[in-house]
Amino acid sequence: MKKLIILCSLACLLFTSCKKIIEIDTNNAEPQLVIEGVITNQIGDQVIKISKSVSYDDQSIFPAVSGATVSVSDSRGNNYNFTENAAGVYALRMRGIAGVTYTMKAVVEGKTYTAISKMPTAVRLDSIGVVVNTFFNNERKTIAAYVLDPAGEANYYHFNMYVNDLQSDRVYVNNDRLTNGNNLRLQLFYSKNDDDDEGLLTGDKVAVDMHCIDANIFNYWYALSQQSGRGPNQGTTPANPTSNISNGALGYFSAQTNQRLSIVVP
Repeated sequence: MKKLIILCSLACLLFTSCKKIIEIDTNNAEPQLVIEGVITNQIGDQVIKISKSVSYDDQSIFPAVSGATVSVSDSRGNNYNFTENAAGVYALRMRGIAGVTYTMKAVVEGKTYTAISKMPTAVRLDSIGVVVNTFFNNERKTIAAYVLDPAGEANYYHFNMYVNDLQSDRVYVNNDRLTNGNNLRLQLFYSKNDDDDEGLLTGDKVAVDMHCIDANIFNYWYALSQQSGRGPNQGTTPANPTSNISNGALGYFSAQTNQRLSIVVP
């Protein structure tokens, strides 16, 4: 009888201990500088945005940083001075050229930040189409990008997808490490942010941007893609992806080629 009482007491202790509430103290880090810059092979405003990070429990409204001096030089000896045309947005109308290396320099609050990116050769985005996948007896339509990957060189791809003019929050990134020289079919999975998600529907307007990027920028987007898993036990522990910008700034500077194709889901 004594043993029974002891066992019951231990069981009660175990069950009550499971109800303990653990509060996690998320320490607020000091704001860090964030630079997001892109030079493309298309004529138009090339944009470099400068802002600061916010605390974990703050809304995702990142304060713009004005008054910086921003310039870009290239490996052909050209220098380009960017102008702030909105708070924290620095722009210049120009066009980048594949094979040229671009160096960004930003002087912000007395500190100098630099980054280097070489614009790769443009790889052709041949077409986009719709494929149907079956998950648990449910059919879902998915966009596929068909890419003519060239042989004999390493290529890195980043995609943005827009559905009815709204950008998907997923990160799409690929390389040709195992598929060099092949014709690629890259599926860009899509889901809405609601409980009644049916994916892509007939009549949806979809646009896909393909960016050919260098290896450092691939590593940046790949790290983000690993953190954006869906559901339990997916993705990795959140952390800042490795930036190609010096002096501890977050973000990236990318010289890249851009292409866009559009389709209406049948």
